[in-house]
Amino acid sequence: MLCSAAGEKSVFLWSMRSYTLIRKLEGHQTSVVSCDFSPDSALLVTASYDTNVIMWDPYTGEKLRSLRHSPVDPGMEDSDVHISSLRSVCFSPEGLYLATVADDRLLRIWALEVKTPIAFAPMTNGLCCTFFPHGGVIATGTRDGHVQFWTAPRVLSSLKHLCRKALRSFLTTYQVLALPIPKKMKEFLTYRTF
Repeated sequence: MLCSAAGEKSVFLWSMRSYTLIRKLEGHQTSVVSCDFSPDSALLVTASYDTNVIMWDPYTGEKLRSLRHSPVDPGMEDSDVHISSLRSVCFSPEGLYLATVADDRLLRIWALEVKTPIAFAPMTNGLCCTFFPHGGVIATGTRDGHVQFWTAPRVLSSLKHLCRKALRSFLTTYQVLALPIPKKMKEFLTYRTF
């Protein structure tokens, strides 16, 4: 599966087997500017100028969670959307964290099970971000051509998460739902619960 974001309010999911459109995901209020799949491909996140990150199930098109970029400084007006417009979102290599870059001059790190950022770093003119493939470092690019490196949380994944990641690497949401296992396990494996 491939995701494309073309500056519209929606993103498109494409089949890399048949080179055809699978579905259009709609949920943002303004242009989507960034997207990333989780390492197990079971989740898709999209970031938009509307200050929201939406977490999707790419197999069903279901919106699982929305993370709102709220101003850290109470003096900053929430109505000034351009101040905190999102520029980039990316998953950590183990799939437990997200990093976002916004126009409010902050890099934010989010834990998937928490709806608020767990860490912040100041930056100027942020444009994009990505985790080092082995974790522990985030690189950010700026509109003036600079690259900055940041220490990122290093985590030892739980056995529960490692099992989910291994299963979801080769099972779609529909295949998980068809398994003869308890409902709570299905909810966990499909990221309905964390």
